[in-house]
Amino acid sequence: MSAIKTFFRKYRQRKIKNKKTKELNQFRNALASCGDNLMLFGTPEITGIEFLSMGNDCKINSGVYINARSSVTIGDDVTLSHGAKIISTGYDIENWINNGIKTHINNAPIHIGNHCWVGANAIILPGVKITGEYVVIGAGAVVTKDITESKVIVAGVPAKTIKKYN
Repeated sequence: MSAIKTFFRKYRQRKIKNKKTKELNQFRNALASCGDNLMLFGTPEITGIEFLSMGNDCKINSGVYINARSSVTIGDDVTLSHGAKIISTGYDIENWINNGIKTHINNAPIHIGNHCWVGANAIILPGVKITGEYVVIGAGAVVTKDITESKVIVAGVPAKTIKKYN
């Protein structure tokens, strides 16, 4: 068997094994709270993991970045697709302009409701509340404002509702 085939066979075995090992339990224990059936596909990058709360049946794909320094709450049955970013901190532009290069952080918690799907490379910015259920955030969207409607697809930069569905 070639070295490449051996590598991928071992990699797949390790990946499958890790989903049920102590690494997943360590990840779950580091969160502020975590529901049942969390599934990780790859390794997310999380800052402020102790301020991240996740509901039941959540899925996090590879390349996901979560900045939870100002608290991030994710409801039940939420999928974060590859490369999705949830960022709860940012710069206060007005203070930055007045004071030059000094760091002025603007923190605002993020809430994502139940049954939401955050598409690949979508970005959710500080202070956003997604209170609607069954919200689909399109790939590459930048969510800057609250989403209160249920069963909608939002997309674009900045994200806006493009379709309602049943």
